[in-house]
Amino acid sequence: MNPIKVDLVIPVLDGYEELKYLLSVFKQQQNIEITNIVVPLTISNDTDQDNKTKDLCKQKGVIVFNVDQKEFSHSLVREKAIKEYCKSDIVILLTDDIKLIDPMAMYNLVKDIANGEVVYTYGRQICSKRRIERYVREYNYPSTSFVTTKDDIETKQIKAFFASDAFAGLNRNIFLKLNGYQGLRLPTNEDMLYMHSLLTNGYKAKYCADAVVEHYHSLPPKKLYKRYYESGKFFKMVPVFDKYNKNSSGKKLAFYILKEAFKHFDIISIIRWPFNMAIRLIGMKKGLKYGKKEY
Repeated sequence: MNPIKVDLVIPVLDGYEELKYLLSVFKQQQNIEITNIVVPLTISNDTDQDNKTKDLCKQKGVIVFNVDQKEFSHSLVREKAIKEYCKSDIVILLTDDIKLIDPMAMYNLVKDIANGEVVYTYGRQICSKRRIERYVREYNYPSTSFVTTKDDIETKQIKAFFASDAFAGLNRNIFLKLNGYQGLRLPTNEDMLYMHSLLTNGYKAKYCADAVVEHYHSLPPKKLYKRYYESGKFFKMVPVFDKYNKNSSGKKLAFYILKEAFKHFDIISIIRWPFNMAIRLIGMKKGLKYGKKEY
């Protein structure tokens, strides 16, 4: 079996230790040949850590370019990395906080891009700890793989465009053809915009349940609010999603979390559930009041 050649894109902010870990475990990935690693480095308030990150990249032959905090955008930094620095036909997108727990994860993520079945994939994210984020991951990342096409949009509505570039693979040529993230400065959910673009243009995407990583967030209330505020802001900025039903998906997730928490006698999650859901809902609604539309 010939290894699949890929480039990697890993945006980093205050993530020296996380990047060091990832660079140390990439060599354990099987049937994958990493051609280039590109790190968009958002300059932080910790100059020493930033310099350590740059030195690490230099030692490992990693391509790094600086991003000013005020200029940071989830969409633009990835788009620049893919368009200007990547060369391979297949690109894997990762966040610096994932844990690669399976040596076949990258191969399973991109094998169907390599064989031409699909042009975009995203992997399964799990959380080993008992908390609300575990149930969120179980709901959003099931144990069975599936392919999504344009024909699924009517039945799945907004859920048809769900994806995560915390661990995703893409055909770079198609990404360039579709103009990536449209050059938009998006606060989050750039993966959804790209899913919309590729599906509505007749391409296929795949959720790969056998491409498993550990990834979750333990966010304090203020950061959880900000995360959902930015999601609401995204939907206001990108009104192409206005015609799709969003409410039913959010309600199903909320009640799935509560059901699973009761099933596992997870008292802490049960207590936190109403406050956690309220923060998400308020943040989303506030974000939806953002005034600027861009697409």
